[in-house]
Amino acid sequence: MTDSSSITRRDFINGIGLGLAVTASPIDYLRSQGISIDYYPPRLSGIRGNHPGSFDHAHKLSFEGNTFIGKAIDLGETNDLIVVGAGISGLAAAYFFKERTPKDQNQNILILDNHDDFGGHAKRNEFKVNGRTMLAYGGSQSIESPSYYEEVSKQLLKDLGIDLQQFYSAYDFNYFKNRNLHSGFYFNKKTYGKSKIIKNVPSYRYDMTYKENIKPENIKKVTSQMPISDQSKKEFISLFLDKTDFFPEMTLEEKYYFLDSISYEDYLRNYHKVGEEVIGIFHNLLWGLWGVGTDSIPAFGCFSDGLPGFAGLGFTQNEDADDELAKNEYLMFDLDQIDESIQEYMSKNELSEEPYIFHFPDGNATIARMLVRKMIPTSIPGNTMEDIVTAKADYSKLDVTGQDTNIRLNSTVVSVKNTSRGVEVIYSQQGEFYKLYAKKCILACNNGIIPDLCPELPKKQKEALKYNVKVPLVWVQVAMKNWHMFKKNEVHTVLCPNSFFSGLYVDYPVSLGDYQYPQSFDDPVVFMMQHVPTRPNEGLTNREQFRMGRYDILKMSYQDYEDKILDQLKGMFGSDFNEDDVAAITVNRWAHGYSYEYNSLFDNDFFGGTMPDSMDDERYPHVIGRKSFGNISIANCDAAGSAYVDASIMQADRAVNELLSD
Repeated sequence: MTDSSSITRRDFINGIGLGLAVTASPIDYLRSQGISIDYYPPRLSGIRGNHPGSFDHAHKLSFEGNTFIGKAIDLGETNDLIVVGAGISGLAAAYFFKERTPKDQNQNILILDNHDDFGGHAKRNEFKVNGRTMLAYGGSQSIESPSYYEEVSKQLLKDLGIDLQQFYSAYDFNYFKNRNLHSGFYFNKKTYGKSKIIKNVPSYRYDMTYKENIKPENIKKVTSQMPISDQSKKEFISLFLDKTDFFPEMTLEEKYYFLDSISYEDYLRNYHKVGEEVIGIFHNLLWGLWGVGTDSIPAFGCFSDGLPGFAGLGFTQNEDADDELAKNEYLMFDLDQIDESIQEYMSKNELSEEPYIFHFPDGNATIARMLVRKMIPTSIPGNTMEDIVTAKADYSKLDVTGQDTNIRLNSTVVSVKNTSRGVEVIYSQQGEFYKLYAKKCILACNNGIIPDLCPELPKKQKEALKYNVKVPLVWVQVAMKNWHMFKKNEVHTVLCPNSFFSGLYVDYPVSLGDYQYPQSFDDPVVFMMQHVPTRPNEGLTNREQFRMGRYDILKMSYQDYEDKILDQLKGMFGSDFNEDDVAAITVNRWAHGYSYEYNSLFDNDFFGGTMPDSMDDERYPHVIGRKSFGNISIANCDAAGSAYVDASIMQADRAVNELLSD
């Protein structure tokens, strides 16, 4: 089905899409079957993300301890720095270390990663469709709210050659409008009695058409088309337009603390008296932001993300308007309309009014690739943010004797400890165990595995590291030979309540360098579908849901995912969807996805009340867990309690400074 290699999509999944059963990496498996393939992981489809073979030894270490580790071959290597993890944080740490040590010291740096590609969640997905290269991303999507980045992060982006102002011209703001494409909702037949796509339904504030869709006349119009009961239609409209203050005796601060202590769904049930049909419409809208449904998200968090039901609480103000439409503009999520006393409880991203446009065609994989090119110039040609978009990485140059920086892929670290020779690191590769040493070491991997890598850590620090339970996520990229089905249905983004995949959207319209976003509906296109495994309304904490969810997604084969994808697309688009137009599907499965971010519904008890305001407070598990020990330091998003690029870079900066200050 795809001309990206000599094997079809189904051949590929029948060979390696077997979930936990396969121990070899996809590349190695193909070679073992006599299939000649250039080592270029971005072009692989099938199961990606936590691909088969990337987690076997890590799981053994977690479940069995280090008893399975055999005799390690001593490579006789001693590096100045070993970094465990080639995600953005690990790559940034290596870059900072290299830049901050004297040039005449000839520092040797080795980066080890268990995956077959570098970038961590910032993975690059490539497709060759109708002779055209199409780009997408396996996880980390965009540079979010860059004006709020810390100075060290801003400087790193600048040093890499990233000019954020260029996105204001690279991103085509009128692309979808000019093609009469809209956002919409898909109501599936199983839940709603009929399959129906309705355009311009209000969703949440990250939708670029949010302000248009939330106008009262549009809300009433689209609600009349929904396949829900008349009572539910009234409730849906009322959620947006009702200006009742349910807590007139409370100050705004008291309202905040109250809404931060109850779920959005409880708020809707108990105060708006909304029924389950309407609650179900909103339940999975924020899956991709929180990793759980609105039964497990604080009501105030849903206000911050633009869900309805808060118009009368006084958080937003616009009482001086004259005409009826302007009076309702308080419904639009404008920062200058949010009371300042409430803004202090909102995150930097929630406060940002920057457009969500800082997006490379392969997402934040470009940041990872630019870091690699800076440290290993021979690996990726070019020197600008434009030319790297279409540049092909030469993976044979990543690990070469004599280089001052090397990246060794398919290498799962299973032991890290301080010794008299320095930091001893043992990793597994191709069924063998290898030992080497470093003067310094940075762990830029999952916090949850560090206690198993370093069993000599203090008990309190181990417990703090294990507190981090990452969010399981599935990001599916579908490459289509054309996108007539979107044109016929006049949509580019579709949210899907009560469906396996919570949403579908055509990638952001960015043209950069030689990469041109598709201009015709006859051109190939890539769109994304998103699934988050949750266990709603079972009395489980978010961390418990995350643990159970990771097993749910790991036990599914590629065929399972493909069946779900095609069934939902057929339901959504009917005869307008032609399966033969699907060129390739890449399932980016992240059993350990977003770094854990604290949730007031579940984490307040840890602190015996309210969580501390400062994220650097010594009582937070991520602060306790990131303490350096010996010549080992920790850098990752987990160490910040934040799942963003800025956090990755900041923790890399902190870890390097710790090691260099010794």
